Amino acid sequence: MPTGPIADDYRADIENLCDVLKRSGADQLEPAQRNPTIAMWLGPNIKTAAGHDFLVKIGPMQGPDKAKALEDEATRVGIAACPLAAEWRAPGAVNPP
Repeated sequence: MPTGPIADDYRADIENLCDVLKRSGADQLEPAQRNPTIAMWLGPNIKTAAGHDFLVKIGPMQGPDKAKALEDEATRVGIAACPLAAEWRAPGAVNPP
């Protein structure tokens, strides 16, 4: 996680991650079918090394811990709402990569 001033391109990465369900079209799929679509969309749309590092950091986390880490990072970079974090808190949620 970067420290100091927040670069616009890193903020854009976190916005893409937070809104990945809608931006990738995965919100139109059954929950069990979303992960491949999300993973394929994130690859070319997370553009900074810091964004990729953040994905690696939260990858092994699950449920509320993963949601909190993403929400905390979104807040830190100035994003008010993170739909993906809310999705990860839902009962029975499947956490994408």
